[in-house]
Amino acid sequence: MELDIIHLDMDAFYAAVEMKDNPELIGKPVIIGGLSRRGVVSTASYQARNYGVHSAMPMHQARRLCPHGVYLKPRHGRYKEISAQIQEIFFQYTELVEPLSLDEAFLDLNHNKRNSLQLAKEIKRRIKEEVGLVASVGVSYNKFLAKLASDFDKPDGFKIISPFNVEQLLFPLDVSQLWGVGPQTEEKLKRLGLYKVEDIAQAEKYFLIRKLGKKGYQLYNLAWGRDERKVTPPGPPKSIGKETTFRFDLNDKAAVLENLKRLSQQVAQRAIKKEVKGRTVTVKIKYEDFVEVSRSKTEERYLENEEEIYEVAERLLEEVELSKKVRLAGVSLSNLKEGNFKQLKLFD
Repeated sequence: MELDIIHLDMDAFYAAVEMKDNPELIGKPVIIGGLSRRGVVSTASYQARNYGVHSAMPMHQARRLCPHGVYLKPRHGRYKEISAQIQEIFFQYTELVEPLSLDEAFLDLNHNKRNSLQLAKEIKRRIKEEVGLVASVGVSYNKFLAKLASDFDKPDGFKIISPFNVEQLLFPLDVSQLWGVGPQTEEKLKRLGLYKVEDIAQAEKYFLIRKLGKKGYQLYNLAWGRDERKVTPPGPPKSIGKETTFRFDLNDKAAVLENLKRLSQQVAQRAIKKEVKGRTVTVKIKYEDFVEVSRSKTEERYLENEEEIYEVAERLLEEVELSKKVRLAGVSLSNLKEGNFKQLKLFD
């Protein structure tokens, strides 16, 4: 089990980019996100986190916790530009790069003849010297452990999990830190008396399978530090979607439809840019009480423009009950196929 897999996670990426571009922000609590009362936090600097601010928190709550923070709208174009610079460094060491987001990626260094630990340290150093940002790096023999390692000593961390210390590090952790354990699975595990990773590792494998199905088997393997997933460079997208949170909750169906039309246009534009078409349209609605519903429809033909996408979205909205006000609407296109398609003429 060679230590060839690294997980690299940029520390407070959006906030760090803002500080890089404006050094006057260094040391201040910087919060990036939607600035309206209904916005949410995208990233908070570590200074802001000291006040209890974290990503996905409603912006009005962040302002209560940190009234003297610096609040900025995200500059996605700039973040993509910096992310491209970082990935350019990655590809100088390996073709096996699996980005998870703009600020996070797995690398498989197995085919590089140099020592992987030295390479991981070199990549971390180059990002700081050439891009001016700090990354936390985890090194291990599989993806799960590499990602876990990168979280251990943030910010500016560098952690190795080897076969010799895996049980020592894994077993004391809460079950919520296993890959794939969300709130519902965590609750199920704790109802079964499984609170720590060691509890899962020491449990009977078939007991876990009976109680949790396939996930029980996955969690048993993860508890022992086993993960067979490969570092996989991205292929074509599996879906393309856009959603919007309304400034005010809507109780007018015509207004919801108008937004679905605009979202369908944005999805079509992204599909054209990525040179894909899709057969399945999904409409998502979130009500004022935060309950979500979605409806999907798969067409026999591939959809290629906003009118076709919106036509399906409009039909799907008819299946959604609108007895409550609507907070958010979304449209996505999936079941995708690559290629530039043209409409065939009769004798083509």
